[in-house]
Amino acid sequence: MLNKLIKYLSSLRFTIVLICLLGIIFALGLVIPQKSLVKDIYFEWQKSSPALVSFLDALQLTEIYSSWLSLSLWCLFFLNLALVIWQRMPLVRKRIEMPASRIVAPETATGYIFRKTYTLPDDIDGTAILALLGKRGYALLGDENGFFGVKNRYSPLAFAFFHLSFFLILLGGSISFYTTFIGYVDLANGETFMGELERYNRSPSPSLPKVGRIPQVAFTVTSITPQVVKNTPTGISVKLLDARGTTHDVGINTPYITDNTFFVFKHLGMAPLFVLKDLSGKDIEGAYFKLDVLQGRQDRFTLAGYSFTTRFYPDYVLEKGVATTRTQEFKNPTFFIVVEHNGEKIGEGTITNNGVLEFNGHRLELQEMPFWVRFYVIKERGVSILYTGFIIACCAVIWRLLFFRREIVGAVREENGVRHLVVAAKSEFYKNLAEDEFTKLFDDIVGHQTGLNSGDV
Repeated sequence: MLNKLIKYLSSLRFTIVLICLLGIIFALGLVIPQKSLVKDIYFEWQKSSPALVSFLDALQLTEIYSSWLSLSLWCLFFLNLALVIWQRMPLVRKRIEMPASRIVAPETATGYIFRKTYTLPDDIDGTAILALLGKRGYALLGDENGFFGVKNRYSPLAFAFFHLSFFLILLGGSISFYTTFIGYVDLANGETFMGELERYNRSPSPSLPKVGRIPQVAFTVTSITPQVVKNTPTGISVKLLDARGTTHDVGINTPYITDNTFFVFKHLGMAPLFVLKDLSGKDIEGAYFKLDVLQGRQDRFTLAGYSFTTRFYPDYVLEKGVATTRTQEFKNPTFFIVVEHNGEKIGEGTITNNGVLEFNGHRLELQEMPFWVRFYVIKERGVSILYTGFIIACCAVIWRLLFFRREIVGAVREENGVRHLVVAAKSEFYKNLAEDEFTKLFDDIVGHQTGLNSGDV
């Protein structure tokens, strides 16, 4: 009974069944909104169809990739894989071995697609033929009276490496799934970040790891320099100073990496220091505001009960009474501000760096005009293992298909004082190409003598 169960669990039929079921799981995951992937869509769907969503939740179909059904199928899949490897490894080991029993008469050897007999010239004997085959990469057994040769002897190991790579992919994927942290954080020039969870943006909220801790980081943003060439934004240079005093330069395609965590630049904005004063110059309130106002966007901030709607012009100019920007370069950075109180507009105007906007007995001063950046933060501990598994799988496939196994059996026969080389050969793949390869190989070895079909000997 146990043997029958093991035979079925390791069968190709069971493998196909598992792959089909996993395919159905993935398809359902694309159709049914998943809590961990599309939270907004999921919660809207939950409000509109609470009974249906409750039913799907009970079956874990809204968390299908981590449900008991998915985990069970994956466990069975890797059990199937392990059993296949366990059953095939003795065969792999047997194919790598070179016992004396491999030496058989080429005239009667079975399973060989290539058979020919060559007349040997006087200056070539069996020892020379074996030496030439060795130079062509063949491992040899025997002598001129009967020999066996194999090229790419260890290619069957590619099977084991390919299947074992799936376990590395499983390990890396599992570690990544349970330890991944994803979040966004906005940091202005001069701001220090110590990895505090509350500093991450709430929309979207951080995705916390199921196992392990959030990224442990400490650095200060020392400078943010947007790069604009001929009115076209071309890049960004963000310099970070870590706790060890090392400076790191973050660009569009150059993340900051620490503690298995990637800080990837995503967005740029302005972080001006506005100070509200009365007409006597006394400070009322002031703060740095991270405003998302580049590329023509509009943003708002409040001070002392007043609401300020802002637009930003990198290279401000007034054309026909309309405010606009000549270029995207920061040649004349200017804010246009509309002031409101209790929903009523009470003033508006432009303000430049170190400039002043007066309204309703108050002075709004723009004292600094730094930038802020948004980082996409992702921490994944299993990525290197995952990539290693993929690399091993790719190398195994290349090894198996390009460095495939060739086998040769042969012997030198003498008849009526004339010596002949009788050979039979085969390869794992590419039958027609293999015949051409063997023909060229032996033609070269015996000095381009014409080969006779084995039936002509």
